[in-house]
Amino acid sequence: MFALPALASDTYQKPLGSVAESARAQLDGISATTGATIYSGDVVATDSQGALRLQLGMGQVYLSASSSASLERHAGLATVTLERGSATFSLPDPMQFELETPAGTLRGSGTHATNGQVVIVAANQLVVRASRGALILDNDGELHTIPEGKSYRIVVEQDDSSSPAVQNAPPKSARKHRRKLLFFLIGAGVAVAATIPLWNFGSESPYRPH
Repeated sequence: MFALPALASDTYQKPLGSVAESARAQLDGISATTGATIYSGDVVATDSQGALRLQLGMGQVYLSASSSASLERHAGLATVTLERGSATFSLPDPMQFELETPAGTLRGSGTHATNGQVVIVAANQLVVRASRGALILDNDGELHTIPEGKSYRIVVEQDDSSSPAVQNAPPKSARKHRRKLLFFLIGAGVAVAATIPLWNFGSESPYRPH
């Protein structure tokens, strides 16, 4: 889920952003046109040969082919939730966004510009790449760092154990079924792409970032 600072007023109908570029993409079920305004509650999608770029504040989010996302506003933040496919993001201020993934909430870690990509490969598997600037993955209070220039395949499992909630973590950490994450470092020089099957990403080594 990408989260970017909303405008000063939190009025529901204030725009969240606009469509910067569109090719074979839809906004709320109709053709998305360049310049169209994005509001809370909107849903965007691309077909098998489509692409869509959204301008949200100073940041941009690019959806590749066969992707979809929903947009909302929560607590003064415009949020974008990736439902399927791939999202590439470019933000001058890493604190402008949060990306909710099947593995948890992804956000920038420092004070510099942040570029990255998330590819949802399956319901319980995704690939995360930090192209510029490190990323923090928050799994219900359990924090992991994705270093700049690194890519990870992440497998999500449901942890049904009765372990206590993480102290001082957000309320969602008290969920009965918490996520258990398995990290695999993808070998250097291997491209991250939504169209490449997971088993073709090349050399991997298991690793749990901290």
